[in-house]
Amino acid sequence: MSTTGKLYVMALGLAFILSAWGTAVMAATNQATDPGGGGVALTASGAVTVNSTALQLVKQVWTTAGACLASSPADATCNGSATTVTVPVNTQLKFVIFVKNATNLALNDVRFQDLLDVSATGFTYVAGSLKYDGNQLDTATLAQIYAAVDAGTVETDAVDAGAGRYASITGGSNLTVGAVVGQVNAALSVAANRTFALEFQARKN
Repeated sequence: MSTTGKLYVMALGLAFILSAWGTAVMAATNQATDPGGGGVALTASGAVTVNSTALQLVKQVWTTAGACLASSPADATCNGSATTVTVPVNTQLKFVIFVKNATNLALNDVRFQDLLDVSATGFTYVAGSLKYDGNQLDTATLAQIYAAVDAGTVETDAVDAGAGRYASITGGSNLTVGAVVGQVNAALSVAANRTFALEFQARKN
């Protein structure tokens, strides 16, 4: 008899940050610096308008054959907007996490973290399965994003802040992307109107 377990896409403890933990992720079109260092009184000047937009972080589960099983947030093109899926024990899955930068500005120092549930009813990370891609447009479809990252740049699991080493996983459970404090990888920038995607594989316990 096959044992099955219900997979909750966001039950893996996903967090997304930009420069500081717990802050909203925004992209500003205008920035200003006080050249006086903050100790100089500034006189009235022209108005500065700052426009911002929240970035959307998406996490999805795919079969190893390339079928989308569930997505958070829900997506109509992924298994009829499913956000959960039931899979048999020992099923190997592909997890894809991506962020779309729909602004006209590059985003610097982007960081996110994923905590994989490695309990008896959770998952076992498949060593050496990290890949990334940052070449797709922000208008790319799920199928295009998946195809690109599935054929993307292979990462090592080890923590490494060298050029192009954007992701790492420690203890088989703590995945970080970018210069996350305590597990620092190479600083990640997401180009204007581009999508950065990461893929890793895990097996259902």
